[in-house]
Amino acid sequence: MKKHILFILAMLIASSFTNAQDKKIPAELKPFILKGYNVLDFAEGDLNGDNKKDAVLILKINGEDSINTDDLVRPFLLLIRQVNGKLLLIKRTDSLVMCRACGGVWGDPYEGLEMKKNGFMISFYGGSSWRWGYDFTFSYNATSKDWFLTREKQISYHNTEAELDLNPCIIEKDELGIIPLSKFNYNPSYPETEFKVNVDKAFFYDSPKIGGKHRKGYLLKGDVATGTRILKNFIQVSFKDSNDNYTYGYILKSALVQVN
Repeated sequence: MKKHILFILAMLIASSFTNAQDKKIPAELKPFILKGYNVLDFAEGDLNGDNKKDAVLILKINGEDSINTDDLVRPFLLLIRQVNGKLLLIKRTDSLVMCRACGGVWGDPYEGLEMKKNGFMISFYGGSSWRWGYDFTFSYNATSKDWFLTREKQISYHNTEAELDLNPCIIEKDELGIIPLSKFNYNPSYPETEFKVNVDKAFFYDSPKIGGKHRKGYLLKGDVATGTRILKNFIQVSFKDSNDNYTYGYILKSALVQVN
C-alpha cells in the first residue's frame, strides 16, 4: 500500500512538472529570456499588492537536460508591471532555484511555482532512499519594497514510509529572521558548533515554534549536541547517543550553551 501511494505521488509530481513546461509563454515575457537560455517555468500574478499582473520567469541553460552537473545556475527573474503597463525586471537571483542534478537519484528537484497574495511559493523534491522536500514562500514588504522569506516547509522520510503520514517541519517568519530574496541560498553552509544542555530537560521539536508542541524525546543537563542552523529562538541540532544512534530536531536556544 505504501509503495502504491509513493508511486501515485511520483506520477502526480511528474505530471505537474510536465504541464509547467507545456504552458504557452506570453509574448511580453520573451524579451526577458537571457541569451543562451530557455524557459523552465513561469507564473503570473500580483506580486506587490498594486492589483497589476506581474510575472516570475525561471530560466535554464540551453542543453541543460543533457548536462549532468550541479554548477549550472537557473536564473530567477522577478518582473513587475509599471505604470505604463509594461513589465520591468526588478530582481534576479541565481541561488533560489535548485539545479537539475541537485535532486540526486530522484532527478530534477524542481516541482513548481505558485503565486501567493503579494508573493510566491517555490517547491522542490528529491533524494534517493531518504526523500526530502522544501516549500519556500516569499512575501512582499511595502516598506522595504522587497520580497522576504516568510515561511519554510520541510519534509524528510525514508522511501518505505508513506509521505502523507508525516509531520512536516514548518518555520515561520518570526523564527527565520530577515532573509531578502537576493540573499537567499537554497544550499546554505551552516558551521557546526557544539552546545551543552544547561537545563534539566531539553525537549526536541519537529517545528521551531514558541508555544508549539514538543516531542517526547529530550536531552539531559550536561548532554552535548551538535548545532547547525541557528534561528531566533531555536537551534537545529543532532545528538549521538552511546550506541551511535542519532536524534535530529530543534531545541530551544535558552536550553543550550555554546561549548568553547
